[in-house]
Amino acid sequence: MKDTEVKENSKEEEPQKEAPEEPANSSSDEDEYDDIDDDEDEPMDEGDEPTTCLFCTETSPSISTAIDHLDARHKVNLSQLQRKFQMDQYSFIKLINYIRANKITAEQLISAEQALWQDEKYLKPGEYEPWLCYDYEVLKTDATPAQATVPELQQRISEQSQLLQQANEDMERMRNDYKQLLQKVHGDGEPKSSSNPVPRNNASLDNEYFKSYSHFGIHHEMLSDKVRTSTYRASLLQNEATVRGKTVLDVGCGTGILSIFASQAGAARVVGIDNSEIIYTAMDIIRKNKVENVQLIKGRLEDTDLPEAKYDIIISEWMGYFLLYESMLDSIIYAREHHLNPNGIILPSRCTLSLLGYGNDTLYAEQVEFWSDVYGVDMSCLQKRSIEEPLMEVVDAEFMLTDPEQIANFDIMTVDLNYPNFSHQFSLKVTKAGRLSAFVGYFDTLFELPSTVTFSTSPTATPTHWKQTVFFIDQPQSVKVGDVISGKITSRRHKEDVRALSVDIEVFSKKHKYMVV
Repeated sequence: MKDTEVKENSKEEEPQKEAPEEPANSSSDEDEYDDIDDDEDEPMDEGDEPTTCLFCTETSPSISTAIDHLDARHKVNLSQLQRKFQMDQYSFIKLINYIRANKITAEQLISAEQALWQDEKYLKPGEYEPWLCYDYEVLKTDATPAQATVPELQQRISEQSQLLQQANEDMERMRNDYKQLLQKVHGDGEPKSSSNPVPRNNASLDNEYFKSYSHFGIHHEMLSDKVRTSTYRASLLQNEATVRGKTVLDVGCGTGILSIFASQAGAARVVGIDNSEIIYTAMDIIRKNKVENVQLIKGRLEDTDLPEAKYDIIISEWMGYFLLYESMLDSIIYAREHHLNPNGIILPSRCTLSLLGYGNDTLYAEQVEFWSDVYGVDMSCLQKRSIEEPLMEVVDAEFMLTDPEQIANFDIMTVDLNYPNFSHQFSLKVTKAGRLSAFVGYFDTLFELPSTVTFSTSPTATPTHWKQTVFFIDQPQSVKVGDVISGKITSRRHKEDVRALSVDIEVFSKKHKYMVV
């Protein structure tokens, strides 16, 4: 630029001289500069070449106009094609040559479900045309987003599913790597073994069990159960002298609420362990509430090395339907045998299981007789199934026909892994006449501490999320006050699902079989 300015200034200072005549085919330096200036002022746009349509004979003044023509006249949108088939510059070159070579119509291209132009032969140079030199990468930014077609959406869903599956596999590998790292840090890197191992389901059933506790709904149900939660809280806070300065192990800690209660009661240190994904939310809860002396660990108790080998107090809310369903008591027994200090305590300390006779004709009609006429269809073959699977329901105490009788008593300090397998001969005294159509099971929970705290799931007590367990019989029996109903109830751990129970009730000269699942 400086040289140019100097020349221009010098021209102004020097007097104008006549230039000698030159041959017609010659040009002066100034003409050369003029030619250059003209070229710079009007650059040649490579897209301004006449372009013939890919599907008809119409010629557009530029390729941009030709692209608009494709969309308006033939409904072929290159941006949509780019997204649909994940096309790059080479893919478009192949496409152009494919269309020209095979005389493809616009309709055939639009309906294509796969890129038929991927053969490398379509990269072979042919007759030049602007379509082959256009920069198709600009379509990614210049194109207006269009509504996706069904095939596009299906392809996106498929791709996202594959990415999600890959992410899940990566996460599982990360968990396994982390678990192996912890084992190397805290132990010899191998899962712990026991001379008296806890019964286990197959991996699939076990995974489903722990996954069920990853959902927030189940924790809302448990935490909103005031009987359950307030009793655990009272057992700790009303016995601060017992808890203060002690180490506490919370087995199956869930959201960490019992760990927090233990900390509030003065525990020196609390370790909570849970094998479901809820543990990560529990960690956030601990941090948010600034509970400094609680440490939470993800893992199965039987396979995990804890920060401390022994604890003064083991606490857990392990009870299931009919008390024993889920068999989480297995883990409490393991914790007692491996992680409880001498003279340590377990909370709750005792649970009892009771049975009573029940007769609510309306409930029986809704749950059992219902199947005999379902919108005019006889489905009575399902009655047997409805009886075999006990109903979990809050029953009305008004329809209790007998006194309850305790059928099992579990001292958590001494109970062994054979606890699901028991039998009891019962004699239920009838206190109210009626038609006995079921037996109802419930449990009581005791915290035997200096300040004893208990709760019951009896029909006469405040309802809990455990409700009661209703064992219907197929032939209801009329009973009168003063009668004694004699029978036998037998419970066994289920052979295929160790967390389930097989229950038999022999009464009225007949054996009724149930499965608590």
